[in-house]
Amino acid sequence: MAQDAITSVPQDAAVDSLAATTPAGDAPFSTFSDIFSLAFASSLGVVLLRILFIVLGAFLVGKLIDRVLRRWVRRYDDVPALDPRRQRALTLANLLGSTSRYVIWPLAVIMILSEMRIDVAALIATAGIAGLAVGFGAQTLVKDVISGVFLLFDNTIAIGDRVRIGTDYGTVEHIGVRLIKVRKFDGELMMVPAGELRVFGNTSIDFSRAIVEIGVAYKEDIAQVSEILEQVARGWMADNADVLKEEDPNVLAIMGFADSAILARVAVTVVPGEQFRAEREMRVALKKAFDDAGIEIPFPQRTVHVTNVAD
Repeated sequence: MAQDAITSVPQDAAVDSLAATTPAGDAPFSTFSDIFSLAFASSLGVVLLRILFIVLGAFLVGKLIDRVLRRWVRRYDDVPALDPRRQRALTLANLLGSTSRYVIWPLAVIMILSEMRIDVAALIATAGIAGLAVGFGAQTLVKDVISGVFLLFDNTIAIGDRVRIGTDYGTVEHIGVRLIKVRKFDGELMMVPAGELRVFGNTSIDFSRAIVEIGVAYKEDIAQVSEILEQVARGWMADNADVLKEEDPNVLAIMGFADSAILARVAVTVVPGEQFRAEREMRVALKKAFDDAGIEIPFPQRTVHVTNVAD
């Protein structure tokens, strides 16, 4: 017992002596809390720097992908707007750009959570269970995405196509995984979910027909009318041979009997997109040809019989 007291005195004296000889300002850390605070701040700074690099890297990768896709699409600037190669390039570029954003930023978020020492595996498992539950409540969204993917792989629609959706006609401007944007002639932009695009018409595949229907008076010679229809159609085709899909016009002299006219029709098969110009120009040419030949294009007439009624 006495020996312990004797040996403890020099130890206490040594500690007091060391404290007295070490200036307070020269001590690198006065307490363990100071050491912990400095280490924590340094570690936090490293984590924040890594998160900044992850966000910057995701942003730069997205910009790089967009730039590569723009350069790829620019190769088709001299190709006609309705050329299948250009339409396919625009559609794929749009799809890849959208998909890359859906992939890059979720990966960046997962990397950021990992840097923050959050258990990503458990989080993903939890998100999977939650996603399953949300999926049952968002069946329409899932249906739109799946339908959009199948539409793209089936190659039934592309950017630049002129389509009919219900009673509306328009040109496809954007195709995404979920949403399709169609611009109508009056400028209205229709937003069509891919899941709702079940039945639609596409006038930009393979060929189109320019169809001109005209009425002539019952008194006119049908053989002469048919001859003029064919002459006008062949004249237009000779001037526009580069847009033709068939060499001969389809002349239908009698399509029906209306109240005041016999309906005649002529059709020319052209490349998609040229049918509207062909119809306009042939209508003008037919009007002039009928006027020169004295063939009457009638307007509705009605005969009224008036009888005298005795007072």
